[in-house]
Amino acid sequence: MSRVILKISGEALKGDNNLVSESKLKIVLKTIELLKQEHNEVGIVIGGGNYFRGREHQDMDKVTADTIGMLGTIMNALYLKDYLIKNNIEALVTTPFSFPNLLKDYQNEEINTEFNKGKVIIFGGGIGKSGYSTDSGVVLAALTLGADLIIKMTNVDGVYSEDPKINPKAIKYDYLTYQEVIKKDLKVMDIYAIEECQKNNIKILVMNFNEYEKITEYFRGAKVGSLIGE
Repeated sequence: MSRVILKISGEALKGDNNLVSESKLKIVLKTIELLKQEHNEVGIVIGGGNYFRGREHQDMDKVTADTIGMLGTIMNALYLKDYLIKNNIEALVTTPFSFPNLLKDYQNEEINTEFNKGKVIIFGGGIGKSGYSTDSGVVLAALTLGADLIIKMTNVDGVYSEDPKINPKAIKYDYLTYQEVIKKDLKVMDIYAIEECQKNNIKILVMNFNEYEKITEYFRGAKVGSLIGE
């Protein structure tokens, strides 16, 4: 049994007319089902950009903007938990904040106990500090659960030398080392997160959110998206 962390942006959940689309939640559900079919235990780190992106509000106090963004990730985590439970997948939400009478304050030992029972652990709130992205949160989640793979679900099918939407001739990388990502300044995750993944030998698979079915192919040895490792 392997342990996997899904990294999903808040924007990935957004629909044409609503901030959280049921059709996008269904993709997350189907992704989890496929991962479990391949004998994986699943943790999820989710962003909050469908509600609020702090860097787009330069006129605001940075700590305030970051706090609003972190609260957005918790709202998405609760949305997802509710949807998974309604579809017969046990899940719980954990955050670095204390919300008495609203959310249970799980300790790491409790989180791992529930994870071992097969529950999906959804991490909201990043690491709970201003100045840190959900990239840092996903590494912390991987370390908490002992995961050796992060699957980053994006709107493209891997890592490119440039934005393929701007430059159709951009080169897609099937495999990259951690250091290549840093040296080429590829915007996969922030440098701290890449360095921590290298230090702890956590691989990163970058793939298209809407091509979630290919996850099965990856676990059966096919080339899918872009893989980052040693």
